Amino acid sequence: MRRPLFLTGMMGCGKTTVGRVLSQARGWVLVDLDERIERLFGVAIAELFERGEECFRARERRALESLLAEPGFAARAVVVATGGGAVLDPASREAMDRVGTRVYLEVGVDELVRRLRPTVDADEAARPLLQGEAASLRGRVAELLASRRSAYRGGALCIDANDDPAVVAERIVVALGEGGGAVVQDSEAV
Repeated sequence: MRRPLFLTGMMGCGKTTVGRVLSQARGWVLVDLDERIERLFGVAIAELFERGEECFRARERRALESLLAEPGFAARAVVVATGGGAVLDPASREAMDRVGTRVYLEVGVDELVRRLRPTVDADEAARPLLQGEAASLRGRVAELLASRRSAYRGGALCIDANDDPAVVAERIVVALGEGGGAVVQDSEAV
């Protein structure tokens, strides 16, 4: 892989899971931007959201900027699992595009709700933008997706991510021209 890969998309689309599959199968370094934010600022994502989404987005932008500024980053074989809203900032989108390839993991509303429902029902704090939305989860997910879709799609390689993570990872590898057949994973292990 010649350029860093930035996985983008809605919460629940599989950015971290697909990133892990790519990392293990291809030997690419995986960076989870949410984990990086927590490590850099010493605060949980949910706590940052309690201070307001704007506070979180500012930290997210700084975490991305610090990652991109690392010496040799643009030449590394790395896959970055971004946060669901990382592409909302035009400067962040431009920075990702300048040094790497953005991949939008596109998942339909019904599949997103299916994936998110167990997390939201168990611990709403795990998904700050969905707090208090358990009863109207589908409506909130549809609203968020509609408001973000153009930012996700614009300038990105769009990949259907409604399938098993190994299948999605394979689609990415093939679309990038990195050669197919190298992503084999037991879906039960994901």
